[in-house]
Amino acid sequence: MSALIPGPSGPPLLGNTLDLRKDPTGYLLRLQKEYGDLVRIHLGWIPITLVFHPDQVRQILVENHKSFIKSRGTRLTELILGRGLLTTEGKEHRRQRKLIQPAFQKRRIDCYAPFIQEACANLLSGWKDGEIIDLHRNMMRLALVIASRSLFDADVESDAPHIGRALDRAMQDFNRVVSHPLGRYLVKLPTPAGMRFRAARRDLDRIIYRIINDRKANPEDRGDFLSILFSAADEEGGMTEKQIRDEAMTIFLAGHETTANALSWSLYLVSKHPEFEARLQKELSNLSRIEPDTPLPLTEALFAESMRLYPPVWALGREAMETVEIGGHTFAPGTTFLLSPYVTHRDPRFWDSPLQFQPDRWLDPDLLKHPRFRYFPFGGGPRICIGEPFAWMEGKMALASILRDWSFKIQEKPPVREKPLVTLRPEYGIHARLKQR
Repeated sequence: MSALIPGPSGPPLLGNTLDLRKDPTGYLLRLQKEYGDLVRIHLGWIPITLVFHPDQVRQILVENHKSFIKSRGTRLTELILGRGLLTTEGKEHRRQRKLIQPAFQKRRIDCYAPFIQEACANLLSGWKDGEIIDLHRNMMRLALVIASRSLFDADVESDAPHIGRALDRAMQDFNRVVSHPLGRYLVKLPTPAGMRFRAARRDLDRIIYRIINDRKANPEDRGDFLSILFSAADEEGGMTEKQIRDEAMTIFLAGHETTANALSWSLYLVSKHPEFEARLQKELSNLSRIEPDTPLPLTEALFAESMRLYPPVWALGREAMETVEIGGHTFAPGTTFLLSPYVTHRDPRFWDSPLQFQPDRWLDPDLLKHPRFRYFPFGGGPRICIGEPFAWMEGKMALASILRDWSFKIQEKPPVREKPLVTLRPEYGIHARLKQR
């Protein structure tokens, strides 16, 4: 029974909320080390079971996936995203995924490559040798432009700073909402956090609806994600405008935020390891053009290792809909589980030198054969991130384009520090001095 699961004590009403808020990833690492693979904590009065072992992750995401829905915290993203792929369940989710899947087939994804090339070229043309920039802010802008052009055939570059600020506000206040048992109701109250959150959501809505309305005025098929949303139909009919908004918001925000973080951490890591950077430079130096199928094993290894150490989605939740057995324990319906790629990716039982940056480990083709779920930056099972193939292509092409021509000296101030919100961001950005090769 779940009552037998060990875990830390905490004060009444608060439980372990303050410890988790203070240092989310560090706290989870300490809990796994002290209590093992299944740990019970409380957010307020809500019990949460932490799951760290790859086999138990597989049980939840694959073997017993029909017994679970997204957790309360994940469902709360509906406050921003609406009822898109991330928040819907059951028949509704299966229908939406089936309608949207064609946008992420390889032939479609390869067609997005010119947008990645163009966006990278435009970004890099504005860089100046010797200047100091915030790599994270630049990667957010790059991923935003790539997402808007490739998925919506829209130019939002002039709106990028405004979108970035709105997203920052939404993420900060949403994190407070998720960690409070009454969060869904708090955002509706006239509190400073609630008002900021609603203002940020209105700003994001304005951008998305502008893109949608521009397309409605020129509805020809452009081969992008939005064209598929407009034309998607099955025996139940097509998508409503609200459904189109929700799916567009989900892909737009979830897609560009996670990729930007992965790119940022990749550039940080390679800049801190000059020996690997020198080898990577040999791989890239003679490339005149970077295509989706260009063989770049070291570049791909860098991206994979970055997402091992700094997975953009550092935790994901599930809620049991029926009695389930996980790790030899029986859990009642309604039990909430929290899985953490961040912790599992750093477990010394499953990784050699887990805290060290070792991208060469990814040159072994058998690395992930067993156990499969020691690495799951995109989730897994039927609800694996639909945009995973696009993210791999975008990451590889963007990193190759940037690192072929530029290197970076990471600045000591402000410090580079993790900020686990909905995604794993650098708290103060990543400030670096540019050096053109």
